[in-house]
Amino acid sequence: MYGFVNNAIKHYVNDNFGNQIWMEVKQQCALTPSFLDADQPYNEETIFKIAETVSKITQIPLNKVLEEIGASIISTLAEKYKFLMESRGENLKDYLLNLPNFHNRIMLIYPELTPPEFRISNVAHNSLHLHYNSNREGVRDFLKGYLDGLVKIFCEPAIVEPIESPAESRHQEVFKINW
Repeated sequence: MYGFVNNAIKHYVNDNFGNQIWMEVKQQCALTPSFLDADQPYNEETIFKIAETVSKITQIPLNKVLEEIGASIISTLAEKYKFLMESRGENLKDYLLNLPNFHNRIMLIYPELTPPEFRISNVAHNSLHLHYNSNREGVRDFLKGYLDGLVKIFCEPAIVEPIESPAESRHQEVFKINW
């Protein structure tokens, strides 16, 4: 996703808080001009640093900022990078089922990218479990926003609920998606 994710974050901050706040975030996070370059890989740590900075500046709880950034990434992708959304599926279930393979294919195009690791389990007619592996704390809120954004984009009546992550995997978030 290289600069696509970073551009989505910039749009989120500008659209919700204005350019002045974006300039302040850029300065406090020491973002370089290449941050928005589509040829530069994004860094998960930077996303969380930006979210923490936005939270501090705006006094909005960090979990809410992370959810909003996750949802914003999906809406920006759907609006500005439609081909990426369409390549993953025509409905929510197909999109989610294709998510792990999509990231594997993207790694072939963008070799420096370390994409998120998704896995699907418990696939049923009207539900599935999405597993997300990360070494980063706080991913649950970000991913909840991302999934809520998908539900909105696909206009499907779905419910996204975090479920208990397996005890043996401290760095895994699991969500049940019902439709």
